[in-house]
Amino acid sequence: MKRLSGGIDIGGDFHHMIILDEQQQVLYQKRIPQKLKEMKQIMKELTCLEKKEKAQLSFVLEGKNGYSNPLDRLLLAQGFTLYNVDNYKLKRFREAFAGERKDDNRDALMLSKMLNLKEHINTPTEKVFVEITKPSVITESLKLLSRHQQVLIDEKVRLTNRLGKKLLEVCPELLTLGKLKHQKIIAILSRYPDFSRYSRITLKSLLKIRGIGKKQAPRLLAGLHDLSYMPELTAIYKTIISSHAKRILQLQKEIKEIDKKMDQIGGQDKTIQHLKSLPAVGTKLASRFTGEIGDIGRFPSEKNLAIYCGIACVNNSSGKINKTRAVYKANKIAKQTLMMMAGGSIRVNPQCRDYYLKKRKEGKAHNHALRCLARQMIKVIYRMLTEDRDYQIKKEAMKVA
Repeated sequence: MKRLSGGIDIGGDFHHMIILDEQQQVLYQKRIPQKLKEMKQIMKELTCLEKKEKAQLSFVLEGKNGYSNPLDRLLLAQGFTLYNVDNYKLKRFREAFAGERKDDNRDALMLSKMLNLKEHINTPTEKVFVEITKPSVITESLKLLSRHQQVLIDEKVRLTNRLGKKLLEVCPELLTLGKLKHQKIIAILSRYPDFSRYSRITLKSLLKIRGIGKKQAPRLLAGLHDLSYMPELTAIYKTIISSHAKRILQLQKEIKEIDKKMDQIGGQDKTIQHLKSLPAVGTKLASRFTGEIGDIGRFPSEKNLAIYCGIACVNNSSGKINKTRAVYKANKIAKQTLMMMAGGSIRVNPQCRDYYLKKRKEGKAHNHALRCLARQMIKVIYRMLTEDRDYQIKKEAMKVA
């Protein structure tokens, strides 16, 4: 069967598509707006083109910025083969041709030409094209929820730091009563952002604040009565502190709601249940890691999974110089999640703790030792998921590699 090669340059408002036949003649060229109705109409045109040419149509798109949705979903739903290519590889391929011209149509054309040469430039060991497969509903849901939750967590940390800075300017003694990450201090600031009212707070009104118990209330009340503050611009600081405190409480509530939602979805996925059998791995970490890696069958070996997560190093040698370097194009969220797993495991798993301490004795810093442990965890995780089983602790002490 004939093969048609399509290239799609992804943009924020418009995508550019060019389809070539085996003789590299342009059969189809379109500027696609980011509108769902028009995209669905183009899917019908592509299906008719495939039938007319009696050929198999496949596409490659430049993996950048995440603007490919929902076009890539529609292409996969229509049954077309879809590949992803790194934008750096596209740049090198474009430079091999004469001229320095660059525009969206030329990028789409270069992508089509690259796909036409797929059999020659793609090898089993070094893949230029990565096939995009349709993820399961559970995996995609977890990925969307975990990434949104991380955005909320980052926003909460940013607002907490800003609130702490404002408190240092107007009432630094308040920070001695407790840390801002604790809900009780944020709840006090949300209800009483005006420091002039602190001397009149009663024990009864303090106990009405959620998160404050009978044991903590007397100590907090005494501390609030003795607070001193800068009276200048009190009304302005009151507005800022109230805004930050209320938003932080709202973010905490939203983060907990997403946790419950991921718990419900994760209960239906066996991959998450396997990961939760690891020491110190709960639903949040298991859901986030599953959402990022997708189907374990995507990775031919544990080394590929380690490279994808940014844990493994790759060779960077030249002549007599033999060295390695970190992976630049890695999934940062998967790496961060894996490092959190490793950090938790050294507190509850003796084998992980022994391995971590061994690396520390070798002179490695804390983060370096955690990366070494995460690299070993990748081997365990890959074997668990490929064998469809939970984590197993051997009775006999394993020798640390």
